[in-house]
Amino acid sequence: MNLFSEYKLLLISKNIKIFDLLQSAFKAEIQMYSIFHESSGIKGIQTAKTQKPDLIIIDISVDNNHGISILKKIKEGETTFDIPVIMITEHADLEKSFEAGAVDFIRKPPDKSELTIRIKSTLSIFKLIKGIVKQTEELEIQQDHLEKQKQEIEIEKQKSDELLLNILPYEIAEQLKNKGMVDAKTYRLTSILFTDFKDFTHISAELSPEELIEELGIYFQKFDEITSRHFIEKIKTIGDSYMCVGGLPLRNKSNPFDTVLAALEIQKFVKEYNQEKKEKKLPEWKLRIGIHTGKVIAGVIGSKKFAYDIWGDAVNTASRMESSGEAGEVNISGETYEYIKDYFECSHRGKIPAKNKGEIDMYFVHGLIPKFRKNFDPITPSTEFLEILSSY
Repeated sequence: MNLFSEYKLLLISKNIKIFDLLQSAFKAEIQMYSIFHESSGIKGIQTAKTQKPDLIIIDISVDNNHGISILKKIKEGETTFDIPVIMITEHADLEKSFEAGAVDFIRKPPDKSELTIRIKSTLSIFKLIKGIVKQTEELEIQQDHLEKQKQEIEIEKQKSDELLLNILPYEIAEQLKNKGMVDAKTYRLTSILFTDFKDFTHISAELSPEELIEELGIYFQKFDEITSRHFIEKIKTIGDSYMCVGGLPLRNKSNPFDTVLAALEIQKFVKEYNQEKKEKKLPEWKLRIGIHTGKVIAGVIGSKKFAYDIWGDAVNTASRMESSGEAGEVNISGETYEYIKDYFECSHRGKIPAKNKGEIDMYFVHGLIPKFRKNFDPITPSTEFLEILSSY
């Protein structure tokens, strides 16, 4: 018996002549075939479990004509159910043999040529089937692997998209993904808003870096929330300064009103938060806000670290509105005032000197005029005002 042969054959038969015939049939190929022989069903089933042969040949007359019972037990076994079985039988038992799970039969008494042909044919077919099954399993594993890779790529893509949207406006991010670049655009009507905390240098000196970052995070997170509700695009933060703009990347004519309403709401939040601090005997952070309306150029700079930014004289003027303002107030330019004057209560400050800009007309905005207030709240617009705003 060659334990390193390519095929293992198990014969379950009490007839020694069949075993001799089987050995004779494969004598010339003894290196390829190992032949096991058991004379009873119990021993045959046990050998099938331990040796896991490539093919089993059962003599139907074994164990007093209980060959089919042995076949059924082999097909019910957890480790033997998939082993092909050829029955040595009479024509009368063929149907029962196939119903029990036989894949082929050899007529009694067996003929050497027929025995050889049917065994080799069955082995070839099942070798092919095993190859197909193995290939299918490998393909399924590869498919699962590819599916996992696809899911991982999709997760990473989603993370990248979310990160990109944290840096760029949605429309700009989509343009960058689709075209690989973003064209700079001119926006003729925008309203730029700057904020800055008074005496921030002094405030920051009294806090640890962790406390400072945490406190700025509270303010800027609230500013983000407010500006988003008013369709205003955050541009960036520089230290304690917060910069945003209305009227881009989606153009609209309502941006002077949007930015002023947002500014009033921001100042309200800061004042309420300062009241909480005052009660806890903590230092107050007072905020200046400046707004100017005018033309800007917007685009993306950088190739590795993207940044959406705006440029133009209007940006410089808006910055001067902030630095020339007063803590707790919303300071706007004459250009912004011309857009909102019929809807908001404003006080003219006169022509105020602004660095590198000369004297500029400036106004403090105190709130909506009474007829456009909801529940007498100077920063909450009435339904009538919202209807007017929607027409822009």
